Amino acid sequence: MRIEWMEYDMARAEKFITENQVDEGLLILNNLLFEEPGHGSLHNHLGWAHFYFTGDWTKAELHFQMAIKFDSNFAPAYLHLGNLYNRKELYSMAIEKFNAGLQLQNANKPAFLEGIAQAYEMKRAFGRAIKFYKEAIATSAGFEVDRLRQGIKRCRTKRWVLLLS
Repeated sequence: MRIEWMEYDMARAEKFITENQVDEGLLILNNLLFEEPGHGSLHNHLGWAHFYFTGDWTKAELHFQMAIKFDSNFAPAYLHLGNLYNRKELYSMAIEKFNAGLQLQNANKPAFLEGIAQAYEMKRAFGRAIKFYKEAIATSAGFEVDRLRQGIKRCRTKRWVLLLS
């Protein structure tokens, strides 16, 4: 559900945060939380701010989970939560969130598939990782293809090194 005045304030907060005025942006987002505590996109913004800008992964995880709870069709929350789980080395949980988000109508398919590929890569399931990197390339509009190809190359190198050791 889109609430126009909230969208405006969330965009303002996002601008503050990306311009390294994180406290100001968080203040706006937290004030909005008092107005609409069940707004999924707002929780996603709070999770994004804590995950990428404050480093408070506990708060980030909570807000991403709340975003999904309040709006189960909001794909970005699944993507961010999957990325958080990858960074926390919770690869099976990451794959679960990426797969759930991938099923949604507004999913950024290359990003979700890349997240799955990275999780498999870190689990040393290089063949599966390569499969997902290739699938991400097939669904890509182009700008991330070089990065995805590097993922395939990296997995092939790792697989080769693993075989020789």
